[in-house]
Amino acid sequence: MEQVLVVDREALEARLGSDVFLTENLPAIHQFILDHHTFLPREKAEYDNTVKQIIPYVILRRGGQYFLLRRLKKQTEARLHDKLSLGVGGHINPTEEAAADPLEAGLRRELAEEVALSDIASLSCVGLINETTGGVSDYHTALVYLLETTGPVTVRETEKMSGTWASPEDLNAVLDSLETWSKIVVERVILPGIV
Repeated sequence: MEQVLVVDREALEARLGSDVFLTENLPAIHQFILDHHTFLPREKAEYDNTVKQIIPYVILRRGGQYFLLRRLKKQTEARLHDKLSLGVGGHINPTEEAAADPLEAGLRRELAEEVALSDIASLSCVGLINETTGGVSDYHTALVYLLETTGPVTVRETEKMSGTWASPEDLNAVLDSLETWSKIVVERVILPGIV
């Protein structure tokens, strides 16, 4: 049974404010998560509204292009089938607990599982999504990372996802087909040119 990293929802949200996308106090929030997390069986965490699952959500950029994924029907999370997504990531498991930073260790594991890339020029946390208007987002909070690469990127789990490069203009054209977190990233980070 998979165990996933969670934090107390009320304690976390008390530090976040009301905006759906935050860019301030990220190091303090990151440290709070490291200091106050626990693990729950995924089956319980997915529908427990007293906790939030923390998901590293990595956006890949090469030049002015972003790696756009289509989640296929064999994807584990049925609520995301056929959605377009910019984010590569997933749950943090107890196997990452021994690392100096379990969040980054989980991020790197998920990244290696989902895509093959030869070059990481930079990796930085650019924001946090706390979107709570229903569905899968009510049980998850995303730490949004931007990964800059200069090399090729290919999807490893081709039965679960397909991928292609897209410009900001391309992303704006498919905005309504994006899953919620990716739509937030496009509207709040990419189109305004924040990163």
